Amino acid sequence: MEMELTQIGGVDEAVRLNEAVLGPGSSLLIVERVMTDKNQSAVSRNEIILEGDDSRSNMVSRSVIKGKSRQDFYATIIARARCHGHIECDAIIMDEGTNKTIPALHAEHPDAELSHEASIGKIAGDQLMKLMSMGMSYDDAVNTIIQGFLR
Repeated sequence: MEMELTQIGGVDEAVRLNEAVLGPGSSLLIVERVMTDKNQSAVSRNEIILEGDDSRSNMVSRSVIKGKSRQDFYATIIARARCHGHIECDAIIMDEGTNKTIPALHAEHPDAELSHEASIGKIAGDQLMKLMSMGMSYDDAVNTIIQGFLR
């Protein structure tokens, strides 16, 4: 199963809950793209239980936090079989926004393979400089970087 969740502005408050239990040989891909602005908030809670041998799950989150908005991303994979699980979360913070990213891996089987990577940061100055040196305004350069990041 593949699930794509997209929230690009226009929502003042959102709370999403995704839960799944995977049996033998099954797979789940969750891709989430969220951009908040002003005083908006978004909370995403994900819990995937890998019950069956050769099950696999991948959760990918891309977040842009602008204005005074807030985003919280909770991702948990519980492995109870010979399986593979991965969590990948990246966030760009602008202005006075805040982000909380909490990936959690629980291995309850000796043959479980679990990994995660998370990063939170600003738009790199050298990326902005390069685009602006090509004739883009600051705002256009920022928008171009954000659009590429959320793809």
